[in-house]
Amino acid sequence: MRSRTFRSRGGLRGFALVAAAGTLALGGPTAPAVAQTVGPPLLDPSKVATGGLTPLNYKQKQGCMRGNPGNSLIEEKPWSQLVLGFERAHEEGLRGTGQTVAVIDTGVNASHPRLRGKVINGGSSVPDGGADRDCDGHGTIVAGIIAASSDPTGQSGYVGVAPDAEILSLRQSSKLWINEATNATIGDTETMSRAINNAVDRNVSVINISQSSCQSIAQARNYYDSGNQMLHNAVKRAYEHQVVVVVAAGNVGEACQKNASGSPTTAVLPAWFDEYVLTVASVNQQGAPSEFTVPGPWVDVAAPGENLITLDPGVGGEGLASQIATGENGQAGPIQGTSFAAPYVSGLAVLIKEKYERENRPLTAGQIMDRIKETALHPGGINGRNDIVGYGMVDPAAALADVVPGEWGKQAPPPKPTKLDADVIPQKDFPALIIALGGAGAGVAGIIFTAFLINAVRSVRARARENSGR
Repeated sequence: MRSRTFRSRGGLRGFALVAAAGTLALGGPTAPAVAQTVGPPLLDPSKVATGGLTPLNYKQKQGCMRGNPGNSLIEEKPWSQLVLGFERAHEEGLRGTGQTVAVIDTGVNASHPRLRGKVINGGSSVPDGGADRDCDGHGTIVAGIIAASSDPTGQSGYVGVAPDAEILSLRQSSKLWINEATNATIGDTETMSRAINNAVDRNVSVINISQSSCQSIAQARNYYDSGNQMLHNAVKRAYEHQVVVVVAAGNVGEACQKNASGSPTTAVLPAWFDEYVLTVASVNQQGAPSEFTVPGPWVDVAAPGENLITLDPGVGGEGLASQIATGENGQAGPIQGTSFAAPYVSGLAVLIKEKYERENRPLTAGQIMDRIKETALHPGGINGRNDIVGYGMVDPAAALADVVPGEWGKQAPPPKPTKLDADVIPQKDFPALIIALGGAGAGVAGIIFTAFLINAVRSVRARARENSGR
């Protein structure tokens, strides 16, 4: 069976980025504001090249996104940055130093000043350049959330979660390159698998996958599907090599249908392989779940994914962007998607890994994932989780604390009260109560009868003695 495709969502014709300086017109389709979804098969598996598959019969149908020629300035800090509070970790010296995050996506525009010098070209499946180039803009936004440097001028408060971390860019997909025969775009479960193995071989700390393949549950369970099997093996291998794999929960639309809580019909890959990955849903500024998040039992935690401020992702971009225009009319709208919630969690995983390596007590991938889940702001529900936001929005301060709930010593249970309180008696168990009272009454009657009998015997013996004395 052929591998499943990752492709961008929607047939968008034009877009713009809106920043504080004004509207930025771009010469291509929108940067995918949502996790990318499944489409038809696309690559010739016999044409294998280093870093991925080399596509045949693919042509670039639209121009690359172009950055704003001016350095757009947005002074305020993003709400996501304020609510997560990860800058407190920076003040304590936790900035991702010595850590590398693999961003498996559409590439990263390494020329952006906030990313300059920290992007490693890990290989590309797209034929127009290496992984330090991003025509779509999607991967650049993701990389910026993880590792954007602070503004050297001090005019902007925007900064990445782990600003000293390096980014290994693996360019495994693009919606701008179309196969003329199948109308498919570049990127599928096989190229994704190869990218994951590539990242593991390069000893990265964390892998961020802000793309998803939505399939029916039956398809996801079909391990004869070579692409799905490869993807399963790749994330399992990463987990066993102590690499934390963070993935987007996926967004409703096209192949991704909104699952009923507790009864999914659509599987989201790689999130489907939940034992080995940490799956991230999106919440809005009010802390409510985003309407576009695909629910499922694989959802682990949530992070901000709406109304985001990001790096200008266009080629040559230097500033920030607060909106993105999508659709035929090119109307501006907020930047949102589980694609952009996931990198906040990837950055947090980096900081946790850095902290415990510095203290010479490194954590396994499973321990880091558990720490993030245990310290999240749990929603109501069985065991403090649900299928929409998992264990809740991540809490960096709690996750970076010295002790988390799962590590607390268990206290001895309090002694049981010796006094029988009124509310202990089963109020509705009348037969048992009657039997108990009857038994107690019989016991009392027996005692009284015994006392009477003893007294009678004594009286008889006393009269006998009196008669014998006469």
